[in-house]
Amino acid sequence: MADSQIATLAFAVIFPFSMLLYSKSRVTEAKETLRAEIGALRSDLRADLAQLTQHIETRFNSIYRKLHELLRIGARHGRKREVQETRTLFTG
Repeated sequence: MADSQIATLAFAVIFPFSMLLYSKSRVTEAKETLRAEIGALRSDLRADLAQLTQHIETRFNSIYRKLHELLRIGARHGRKREVQETRTLFTG
């Protein structure tokens, strides 16, 4: 076998193998980058979710207080009406 044939054969084996290793290191690097990005996005999402949860809780409490006030006013109005009806029955 001539030197040029050996060199060609060696190149045919070594070059694809080296490209495979290079490719694998690039894939590993890409995976690490993606994991870091996903972790950052996950923490941002959790922070946004906590903020949204707090906002919903605040709005719910506000609505609850307004509903409670309306029910209190309605109950007071109902008692006044009962008193008026009772007076009408006794005076009528």
